[in-house]
Amino acid sequence: MSSDVTVRPAAPADLPPLLAALYGAPEEAVAWMADTLSAAWTAHAPGGEVLGAVGLRPSPANGAELLGGALAQAGGQGHEDAVGTALARTAHAAGGRVYAFADGHLFSAAALRAAGYREAAAYRLLAGPTPQAAPQVPPGFVLRPLVEVPDLATRLDALATYEDRLGHHAVIPAAATDGAGGYDPALSLIALDASGQAAGLCRAAPEEGYARIDAPGVRPELRRAGPGGGDLRAALLLGVCALARARGFGDVSVEGWGDTPAELAADLALGLEVEIENPIYVAP
Repeated sequence: MSSDVTVRPAAPADLPPLLAALYGAPEEAVAWMADTLSAAWTAHAPGGEVLGAVGLRPSPANGAELLGGALAQAGGQGHEDAVGTALARTAHAAGGRVYAFADGHLFSAAALRAAGYREAAAYRLLAGPTPQAAPQVPPGFVLRPLVEVPDLATRLDALATYEDRLGHHAVIPAAATDGAGGYDPALSLIALDASGQAAGLCRAAPEEGYARIDAPGVRPELRRAGPGGGDLRAALLLGVCALARARGFGDVSVEGWGDTPAELAADLALGLEVEIENPIYVAP
């Protein structure tokens, strides 16, 4: 079917109805996605039927993320793969450095491989009983509840520690406000260095029966193993887990995008288990 798919440029502002169909969400819930796109395309059958759409969402350190994919079709996964491959090839040719999540029919792993992409990282959801170990904060750093650090610039600096990770995107001021994404600033921790600058962040949100935690973000130069590096990441995660236990949460989930094998191993060693894993593929 790939030779029967035609990909045409589209205006990002025209994509919300297609994004709603692709993600199975109300149009008003996905309209913000179109505002983040630098370019967009739609895929069509010979008769003009729209088969899918893709947009480029710029990433600070990794080019751009592919949003969208193939619409579910009567022909099944083979037809959807052909559409996904055509869209992924077009986006790569136009956007250069791009990546995409292998997520069901939208962009399957097979479709991305056929377009020349390679697996480079993953989105993972880990879950399990709330870890019990006490946090050990490395010398030269302090952990404070995010609610005690209201300065927006400092919070944005902390959120920016994620920006180089594959699967993350540029943070906006709204993401640093109390309650953004459902995160509770009293259940979240920010790490500050000796000069008072943001060194890391770990946010959590109360859910029914468990605490939802973002894997910690730590400044790139502090991620090395040993004092001040991996220890800071562990301190943030265990510190938030301690807050969750004090709030009565006996279970947690931890979401991570682009975490390293060593970071995954450290989280698994805490008794957490992988419940969901979606590979992230990058164009060469």
